[in-house]
Amino acid sequence: MATERLLVSDAPVGRDLDRLDLRRYVGPLAEVIVSEGTDTPFTIGVFGPWGSGKSSLLRMVGEALDADHPERTVRVEFNPWVHRKEPNMLLPLLHTLQDTLARDAKARFGDTVRRLSSVISTLTTNILLGRVSGGAIQLDDIKSASEEYSKAHGEVESEMRNLRSTLQSEADRLAAKDVRLVIMVDDLDRCEPDEIIDLLESLKLFFDLRNVFVVLAIAKDVVDRGVALKYREFNFGADKVIEIGNDYLDKIIQLPLYLSAFEESAIGAFLHGLDLPRELVPHIDLLKEIVYPNPRHIKRVLNLAAFTNVVARNTADLPEFRLDLLLRLIVIRIQSPSLYKAIKAGPSLLVDLESVYQGTLYPTDANRFVRRHGTTRAVAAQEAVVRFHHAEPYYEALFAGSAFAAIEPHLREYMSLLGD
Repeated sequence: MATERLLVSDAPVGRDLDRLDLRRYVGPLAEVIVSEGTDTPFTIGVFGPWGSGKSSLLRMVGEALDADHPERTVRVEFNPWVHRKEPNMLLPLLHTLQDTLARDAKARFGDTVRRLSSVISTLTTNILLGRVSGGAIQLDDIKSASEEYSKAHGEVESEMRNLRSTLQSEADRLAAKDVRLVIMVDDLDRCEPDEIIDLLESLKLFFDLRNVFVVLAIAKDVVDRGVALKYREFNFGADKVIEIGNDYLDKIIQLPLYLSAFEESAIGAFLHGLDLPRELVPHIDLLKEIVYPNPRHIKRVLNLAAFTNVVARNTADLPEFRLDLLLRLIVIRIQSPSLYKAIKAGPSLLVDLESVYQGTLYPTDANRFVRRHGTTRAVAAQEAVVRFHHAEPYYEALFAGSAFAAIEPHLREYMSLLGD
């Protein structure tokens, strides 16, 4: 018997499940990578906000390379967020490269794997990643420490040059076998700003090489935060930080690809294309009017709605349960946390806003607020309505057909389903 799907997956999708029309980018990107006419080194930057489909696009390009050009590329998938506790991103990146080559089904890269292993071993045992003295230096050890530092500093510079030379040599060996090295870096957005800059600089220093492609999935504002942190002592303004961020990326990326914003007109088609729980299907028209146009954000709303609907069914004595009202509350909770906090403090605000948007209450009508809330609470209630009225464009659609007044005595029970 088929099991109904309860939640919507947020995992990156492949070409078979593309809901964002990302496939139009896949072929051209794969062609850039395998084309003999593309000079290397070459870095592709896939830009877009959180949830815009960057991870899915990288996955689709990887699928296309595997399916259409299986002998032409070695694809290294690096997720820096997994290694965020490392003091430097270079070593885990090298380990990932080594592991990828070692897994080659035809064992074509044994020599390269052995050479990388030697380099990694050397880097791990010297001070390249800043692990040597640990800062534990006594006053009487300063001279000795200074001499050790000078010696170690020379070793570091030598090892840096050796590493780049080794990586170039191995990339050339792969190219001699008509294979190009493709490094795909995802989930940078989840890293701390200093970690992002660390990885970008490592990529520029050590992988800006012949026969090497780098594909980065990244949000520009995250890079800007990293730049602001790196140059914080200069106290640059926001515009200057953005300008420096642009220059920074211009020196790294040869092909910037900006994913199109998710149009509001496409939300309905996106929702219809998902495998939704059957209880949510009748509410697609409502959802497409009130959710923000971001695929990942939409899935968060849907998953919370589906799960909370099950909780509601298992909650005894919940009177007059209406899923459409619960959906509206969920959207407010996720998209407008300050409004939701105010509603938690005083649920009558929800009914007041509903009345305002439905034309039965005017924000400036002080007498109506007194009649509804009493003299003591009227001013605060009116100020809350004035604060949130028109605060978000989607409020109009959310309250247009709502009926919170009908369940006003039970609003706290509804909100209890969503937790604190």
